[in-house]
Amino acid sequence: MASEIKVPDWLLERLAAGELPRARAEALLARLRSEGREDDLKAIADSNAEILAALPPAKVAREIERRVDAQAAHRGAHRAWWAFPVATACAASIAVAAIVYHRTPNQEYVGIKGPDHRPALRIYRKTKAGPELLRTNAQVSKGDVLQIRYLAAGKPFGVIASIDGRGTVTFHLPESPGRAAPLAREGERALAHAYELDDSPNFERFLFVTSDVPFDTEEVAGALRGGSGLSPALASSEFVVNKSP
Repeated sequence: MASEIKVPDWLLERLAAGELPRARAEALLARLRSEGREDDLKAIADSNAEILAALPPAKVAREIERRVDAQAAHRGAHRAWWAFPVATACAASIAVAAIVYHRTPNQEYVGIKGPDHRPALRIYRKTKAGPELLRTNAQVSKGDVLQIRYLAAGKPFGVIASIDGRGTVTFHLPESPGRAAPLAREGERALAHAYELDDSPNFERFLFVTSDVPFDTEEVAGALRGGSGLSPALASSEFVVNKSP
């Protein structure tokens, strides 16, 4: 009987970067244990952390491209890239967040299907060991770099915004007031920019609002400020992080 095809390297990289839905990630971890390849996953995560720690942002992108080109020569057309500008809460600074996106001619589909899945936010904190998936009400600190990802669960339009302990509202998707942004309807998707926490006190509350029809971002800002509720056509999901003194 033919043996099961091993987990491909590109999928290992997505797993190491925290890019897969939890159920899919757990299934892959079980397969890796059965294949005796746990060390392969650790090696990828360690390598990613070493690159971020040792190289300036401009060189990180070139190093990733070098790796991708080497892999492409071995297994066919394959492109991947890391690197996000980091949008700080108080100023526009630039950094590199550890996140990888892959596209291959025969890429395995990783998505969310079925009636039990609803739109949701997932927030990761950048660490030296790689992205750390946070739970709501997690403790965070000034200077922490957060990556915001969403699951649209089929909804075509959405807004992601947050409010801090000073009452300042920040738009993450879209990044300025206006109309709701088109969403990638399937799978977990990362925003184009990471978010660095400033010294505002107490908390940061993120709100992800979705709809089947276009709507205005001001509805979300009003809900965050507590001055108005959301219309019945809108669904929401929130995520709160608590800031250490």
